Amino acid sequence: MLAVLVAIVAVIAVAVAAFFLYGREQTWALIAGNPDLGPFERTAPARSPRPNDALLCTQGLCDGVKVDAQLPDYAASPEELIASIDAAIRDLGIPVRRVDDGSDPTRARYVTWSPLMRFPDTNAFEAVPLDDGRTGLVAYARAQLGYSDGGANLKRLQAVTLNLGN
Repeated sequence: MLAVLVAIVAVIAVAVAAFFLYGREQTWALIAGNPDLGPFERTAPARSPRPNDALLCTQGLCDGVKVDAQLPDYAASPEELIASIDAAIRDLGIPVRRVDDGSDPTRARYVTWSPLMRFPDTNAFEAVPLDDGRTGLVAYARAQLGYSDGGANLKRLQAVTLNLGN
């Protein structure tokens, strides 16, 4: 019985060492695939069936889907708003990588990783010109792994959008 217990502990120790030596982000990518889950399409909105995502929208931009919080409209142009989001998400102090190709200046998509275990989340932003000359915003984040994120995606989106100005 002791030999079995020692063997189990040894296997766990090797697995944990491999996880950290190979790299946490690389291990999750090996297990679950590309951490970039793609853009959020507000014209055909679909949220995760699990409680591991968050959606924030300016009123009228996300009709037909449950929104976690309303965002204001902004005086900045769509391009300026995305540039502000880029700066804000990089200022969070967590691992982040922009994953879209940057060809659409009104959209941006990032993968962020949790600090300790490096669980990946996709964060998508779309700045939408409004009829009154202002700009609306759609912000959606979803976890690649796990059933629930404990509200981490909502907190991150709120932190990014908090000081964008309106």
